[in-house]
Amino acid sequence: MHANPLLLGGDFFKIINMKFEIENLKESKALIDFIFKKIPKERIFLFIGDLGSGKTTYIKLLAKRLKIKEVLQSPTFILWQKYEFFLKGKKYYLNHLDLYRIKKAKEILKLDLKKEIKDKKNIFLIEWGEKIENYLKRKKINFVKVMIKIISFKKRIVEIK
Repeated sequence: MHANPLLLGGDFFKIINMKFEIENLKESKALIDFIFKKIPKERIFLFIGDLGSGKTTYIKLLAKRLKIKEVLQSPTFILWQKYEFFLKGKKYYLNHLDLYRIKKAKEILKLDLKKEIKDKKNIFLIEWGEKIENYLKRKKINFVKVMIKIISFKKRIVEIK
């Protein structure tokens, strides 16, 4: 595993890019810990990568790190699953969305995300996040991109921006 922070002007307080090379689930720990530390300050994470790149796996590992008791199921057919968790004594909700079946951006609006996104208790982990990225940009809603690239059967490069 290799983590490579690119820092803004040598300022160690502002990481603008992080890159992980991962060859097995054990090496995923640094990635999961990095994302975990961003919650709840960052609330929307867009997981972007090809089919089979590991989006669901990383989200399940993060849910485990958040001590969510339920076993996360991929919401491919129902699009959206919600799980309660506690962080530093406060209650939050993990919203796991899978936009794979969404064909047009307008379909995303039918999910009625506006109210849910505004609620600071909601954390979003969104698979196929590129399908909602333009909407979030237009609405000036902050998000973190987790881009997963398949290098080989076991190896992944994960960039966080």
